[in-house]
Amino acid sequence: SDDKFSPHDLSTAPKLESGLPPEIWTIVQSAPARFPPQYFLEVSRNLLENPNLTASHLARAELSYQSFTDATFNPKADASEDLATIVKHLRPECRPRLVEGGLDGYDLEWTVVRKLIPRNPKLDDSLMQTCHLYTSTQDITITSADGNEDVVKAQRYLVIYIPHASTPASIPFYHPTVRSLAILYTFLPSHSIPGTLSLFFDLFPTHPLDNRLSRTALKLVEIIHKHAKGRHAGYKKRVHHDQIIPQKRFQDTYAYLKGKYAKKLIEAWVEQTPPEKHVFEDLGIAAFLIEVWRDMYAPEQDDGTTDFPGFVDMGCGNGLLVYILNAEGWLGWGFDARRRKTWSTFDTEYQDKLRDMLLVPQILSPPVSSSSPEAPQNISSRMHHAPLSHNGVFPTGTFIISNHADELTPWTPLLAFLSGSPFIAIPCCSHDFAGTRFRSPVHTKYVVEDPNATGKEKNKQPSAYAGLCSWVSHLTDTMGYVVEKEHLRIPSTRNIAIVGRRREREDDVEGGLEERLRLAKEVVEKEMGGATTIEQVRLTWLRSGADLVKPGKAAH
Repeated sequence: SDDKFSPHDLSTAPKLESGLPPEIWTIVQSAPARFPPQYFLEVSRNLLENPNLTASHLARAELSYQSFTDATFNPKADASEDLATIVKHLRPECRPRLVEGGLDGYDLEWTVVRKLIPRNPKLDDSLMQTCHLYTSTQDITITSADGNEDVVKAQRYLVIYIPHASTPASIPFYHPTVRSLAILYTFLPSHSIPGTLSLFFDLFPTHPLDNRLSRTALKLVEIIHKHAKGRHAGYKKRVHHDQIIPQKRFQDTYAYLKGKYAKKLIEAWVEQTPPEKHVFEDLGIAAFLIEVWRDMYAPEQDDGTTDFPGFVDMGCGNGLLVYILNAEGWLGWGFDARRRKTWSTFDTEYQDKLRDMLLVPQILSPPVSSSSPEAPQNISSRMHHAPLSHNGVFPTGTFIISNHADELTPWTPLLAFLSGSPFIAIPCCSHDFAGTRFRSPVHTKYVVEDPNATGKEKNKQPSAYAGLCSWVSHLTDTMGYVVEKEHLRIPSTRNIAIVGRRREREDDVEGGLEERLRLAKEVVEKEMGGATTIEQVRLTWLRSGADLVKPGKAAH
């Protein structure tokens, strides 16, 4: 469609009067657009806190001054300290920089000072930057390629970004090497293509316009065009991050963990799988858990005691997560049906926290009086190389982690209920309670509708993964937990975490273990379809378990 982004050739495009003095500002890119100005303004506001949308090296921005909430803001000010009462109390580097001499024909609408935070603080410095929005409703002159002039009604919206840096050398890699940049949206209500999006640079005399600057400018204009066009078309954000932990806290802890462990873990990697993905993923999950735990448990006392009850990582695979959490002082252990090569790369104190065990839920065990040959003590004898088995009942309150634990995923909320424990489940592949691969039932209450779907798309079956997450959410609810979901900021498409850290009712976990086992057993029978007995579920589970511990089974 003609809505597609296609930049103008500046040598032949009509020239629109910008109001930016040409001896200071150079136009670098320009493109036609059809969206009403409100969408340009919405995108500009959103970019203030989310510069990562235009620069992948950035994590976010922190706003240190914003005029939106400041009653003393004086848009007519000629000096920085007259802009608002608070300015003289700010540290010099945080004070807003003004556009010297103002801008002819424009009014200042808002001013923000922000700190751009890089994803990797070891590689890049942060940068302070002032952002202003100017608007104008004055008529403007359009000059066509052959020199004809035409005066037309116009609305102009101009966002100027001024880095607090006086030399090219003091500007970090992720920011264009310019004194300032301006993005102008000119809207001509009576024209067939009413909008023009243009980008200008105020260049350093020692750093003229080069290829990289032109490409950066093109990318910026294209991203703003895309986001504004999307909003105009009614696009609604589908994935909401940071529901449980604020972005800043997560990213700061993640950056700290990456700086401390990433290089060391990648260099020591011994598995066949690519190290970066696993290392960054587990560091991200560790950062999220540490922040969740900081909210849940009181900090360590002077005598070293803490009310953190410890954790268990069920199906811990390569053991990275267990290692990182213990190394950070959050003590716990993990088990997996098979030892992994990585375990032996850790120091002995961490190796002792990793065990090869098979989980055979107590829920599946026959009553103790039974002398059938399947009594738990005989399980091992049926399996060659059988590891020890664990019955899935942990010390009360132990925080249960199941990260891509496959067969153990649906069991997680049930085992947590037995131990009066909080938990996190990060589902990956769908297995039923007997450990058999299947497509889990969809519980529409927990499926997030795509707000942008139309027509046929609206009735589309959710993906197997969305179905699995809805089923685990349903099981979490069935076991009496408040269902909380988070889209983790990790390099994986399987990034939904379901957290059960609060009970619907505090008093509902009375009753001893026997009573809880009975309730959990009923859930398993109901979910398995009623015709399957617990006995049959157990036999299938043991067969799956025997397969899991066979040497040479592919690691997940």
